[in-house]
Amino acid sequence: MPATNFEMVTEVQALLRRDFPVADKTLLNPNNANPLMDGEMLSLDSAYSLVRGAEGSLAFALFAERGRFDTQAIGKATVLFGGTYEANTRVFTAAGLALGGRLMVSAAVTVDTLTKSGLIIHDGVATKDIIGYVTRLPANNGGLLRFMQTLV
Repeated sequence: MPATNFEMVTEVQALLRRDFPVADKTLLNPNNANPLMDGEMLSLDSAYSLVRGAEGSLAFALFAERGRFDTQAIGKATVLFGGTYEANTRVFTAAGLALGGRLMVSAAVTVDTLTKSGLIIHDGVATKDIIGYVTRLPANNGGLLRFMQTLV
């Protein structure tokens, strides 16, 4: 049974979900050496296409499981684009996490030996976007980080 990478705690119906083209469509193929995974943080590039989020960038959680045929066929993926939500994720780095801690995006999160764009504790640099806050630590949540995303 595959590991849970991302699961919503709050209801998804009230959230704004958007489909965007993926800049590198090969990342949608589950046989890619480093495919996109649900819960990975993606940003929009200048062509309004999804790319892996860079450190401290504004980014949105991928809301589609790895290997979905519909995303591969149309070259688009769904992200949670608007509204506050709480979710559990595997795509994070545990160093420095504390309840209520501010989170930002890092392009260097390791999940199953692969480098992903995920969540890390915010480093305090004012120009880096705060994506959300820690609401439950992995040690008390089956190894998953629970966070509240606060972008609106």
